[in-house]
Amino acid sequence: MATRNEIESLIFYVLGENNRQLMIKSGLDGVSKENRVLALRGLQDLGWIGHGGFADYEESYSLTKEGRKIVANHPEASSLDKSVQEHIAALRDVDGGSNGTRKDALKRLITIECETGSWDSALLNCFELRKIAEKTKDTEAIAFAMFHQGRVEVAQNRWDEALESYLNAIEKYMENGDRKGVATTNRAMGVVYGSKGDHASAIRCFESSISMARAIGDTSSAAKSEANLAIVCELEGRLDESERASKASLAYFVECGDISSASRIAINLGVLCLSQEKYGEAAEYFEKTIQSARVTKNREVLGIALVDAGYCSAKTGELSRAIDCTDEALSIFKEHNDMNMLALAYRNYGKIELRNSKLDIAFDWFEKSVRAAEASGVEETMASCCCEYGIGLIESLTNPRLAKKLLKKSSSMYRGIGNFAKARAVEARLTAV
Repeated sequence: MATRNEIESLIFYVLGENNRQLMIKSGLDGVSKENRVLALRGLQDLGWIGHGGFADYEESYSLTKEGRKIVANHPEASSLDKSVQEHIAALRDVDGGSNGTRKDALKRLITIECETGSWDSALLNCFELRKIAEKTKDTEAIAFAMFHQGRVEVAQNRWDEALESYLNAIEKYMENGDRKGVATTNRAMGVVYGSKGDHASAIRCFESSISMARAIGDTSSAAKSEANLAIVCELEGRLDESERASKASLAYFVECGDISSASRIAINLGVLCLSQEKYGEAAEYFEKTIQSARVTKNREVLGIALVDAGYCSAKTGELSRAIDCTDEALSIFKEHNDMNMLALAYRNYGKIELRNSKLDIAFDWFEKSVRAAEASGVEETMASCCCEYGIGLIESLTNPRLAKKLLKKSSSMYRGIGNFAKARAVEARLTAV
């Protein structure tokens, strides 16, 4: 556990000016309990203290490796990485600013938290921003809060709630005449519909987003929607079309220097290579994304890339790498209980243990992956987990009756989302049982 002095030295970095002066004068107890709790949450999101601990008992937290470095060296905030400086500045402004300053700071902080996967903090700050914005009748800030609340709900697989938040955001953006906001939210709604297996609605949203983005000259937003549309093409088995669109979008974002967007598209291309059994190319996309996500500290992108890299390694028999990637991914997605990504991580463990000939353990993991996939509501994930479980049973000559049941379910779900190529591949396996 951290000592009180260690926690105090870290908290000092994230307090606003007035509270820093209070702390100098009266110690940490001079700062209100609410502000101390907010500061501790900020330190967690910075990665300086662990997530275990009691909100109102500072010494119950442990320091991370990065936190210990900060305590030992006491660097000036201005000497830290630019992304850390921006995070600290937003935390300070939220802590010490007036309502006008706090609104702007909350927007900055919410954006950072969504990019780094600090979903609990993002949601709390969305509520706080909306409360201030409704008092001041700031339609744009209300729309911002509702849109980012939708992002949090997507990360937590709460698809219907996310749609409601996005629809509320679109209403406010339209009221404000913000066509860029409408285009961005349409794209976000397309992602939700795609995850629910409603590809027709997803395509409609993406095409609407592309049309509006082009009309207002927002090339970046149009490219993101085109990349999302490419994912639907991949899910429906239109692989060449998906690859062309994804590579064009990737080239655009690499040229613009938008590492975050480029990383997400690189993951999509890696998954596309996996579906074509181009494991070397897939691994290259995933490894580059892992490296860039570590640099940008984007935990969501890092976790997704790790899950996919773990699966790729399990398929090629690189089991040590598969375990390392999946273990790290699991630690990321367990924090906010992302059942979709947890299902895929459990599927990885099933593949790994199957390779190790530990059949009972493998089937326990596959069973767990199917249950998590069902809870997530993502049909493509459910189809994939059922397929892997069924194939595992076939390859180990175990329980062909259950294998048939799983493969039939997988085939049906792939057909339901329009991926007839995968459905036929599963059916070919089924015929051979």
